[in-house]
Amino acid sequence: MSDDEFPDVRRHVLGRLGLSFDQGRRAVRLPDEPVLLDADGHVNFGVLGVLLDMGSSGALAGEEFSPWVHADIAVHRLRAPQGGLVATARTLRRGKRTGVVELDVHDGTGALVGASTQQITFLGPPPEPRSDMSARHDAFQSMFDGRCHLTEPLPQYLGIRAEGAGTWAMDHGPDRTNGLSGLHGGVATTFVDVAAAGAVANGRGGSARTVSAAVRYLRPALHGPFTVTPEVLHDDGAVAVVRTPVLDAEGTLVISADVHVA
Repeated sequence: MSDDEFPDVRRHVLGRLGLSFDQGRRAVRLPDEPVLLDADGHVNFGVLGVLLDMGSSGALAGEEFSPWVHADIAVHRLRAPQGGLVATARTLRRGKRTGVVELDVHDGTGALVGASTQQITFLGPPPEPRSDMSARHDAFQSMFDGRCHLTEPLPQYLGIRAEGAGTWAMDHGPDRTNGLSGLHGGVATTFVDVAAAGAVANGRGGSARTVSAAVRYLRPALHGPFTVTPEVLHDDGAVAVVRTPVLDAEGTLVISADVHVA
């Protein structure tokens, strides 16, 4: 999502995770904090999704670019990390209206622990050469202090909850918006993860962990609370495929995700 008109990160969930940006904006980092990990030592899937969402702008570092939104994000959680994380991005394709970026996430030992491919949509033509957008982007990223301020796991902070038979819900609010007042795309991966893994765990009667997700942003998610009733399409006992349609308060489909759960 474009950071052009983003709210003050000090009052936003993004400012609570401990993100920081390297000089030149080529990489985004996340500290080694237990609250950012699941019980099995893997980085929380939603936290990984936020890191990858925010890291995508690194592929555009040094360019004059127009505001943009994510069309889709694929997130892959590969292994439990040792030490802090760093996400680096590169551009695979840059067109007039859309682009494709790819990101890798390494831990403190240099091991590859996460990966992502994302399609972005530009909301207008590139700015004039004298535009101050790049400077404004730098100013936004400078607000991140690199210190984790979460006192509870991200799903609990967001208030994700089970409601009724097989349905999960999450409220909207100013601490989880993107630059257009919709639900932040990285935050949405937390909701998708909890619902999909919860559906598989309920069906198996045990624990479950999201391995990867392909998340498609269909329209701005402006009106909460959001709900999702996951559909387990297949479960062979090792990996399950779960469809997770996210609806807004008016019942409109705003996000569609296919999730692989182990």
